Amino acid sequence: MTFFQCGSCRRAVTPTIAERSLPTFDTDDGWHRPEASPSDANGHSTDPVVRMPPGTFAVDPDPSGPPYVLDEVSGFLVESGPRGTIVLNPADGLGLEEHPDVAMRRGYCCGMDGEWGPNLVCMCGAAIATLYSDCYQVQELRLQPDTVERCP
Repeated sequence: MTFFQCGSCRRAVTPTIAERSLPTFDTDDGWHRPEASPSDANGHSTDPVVRMPPGTFAVDPDPSGPPYVLDEVSGFLVESGPRGTIVLNPADGLGLEEHPDVAMRRGYCCGMDGEWGPNLVCMCGAAIATLYSDCYQVQELRLQPDTVERCP
């Protein structure tokens, strides 16, 4: 069991949580809620897909978030942000606040999409996390690895 604290002010930004493996997109095994509830007439789901169960985290070895770079093979833009982001259930962030710059809180109809990078700040003002909470995407909270410290 561990928790994470802000690298700037040393305030806890998660409760005590347990490490587990990161569920992948290739399988539903290990997902907290692998399927969304039925959509309403507007396409919204009251229970979206959620990657991590409450009280757990995983470290993602792959790049996450911006900047986006062109993949020469596929022709698509792909994430090339930091490796080692800490993936949590959205409810496991403590005392995090929306980024003061409204542009960083970009989203669509149901929440923030995180596509411009960290959209949550610690109470001290340090930008440390990205919340993915819009209805069209997998719900998760990602702590930026260079802004938080892991505590046993």
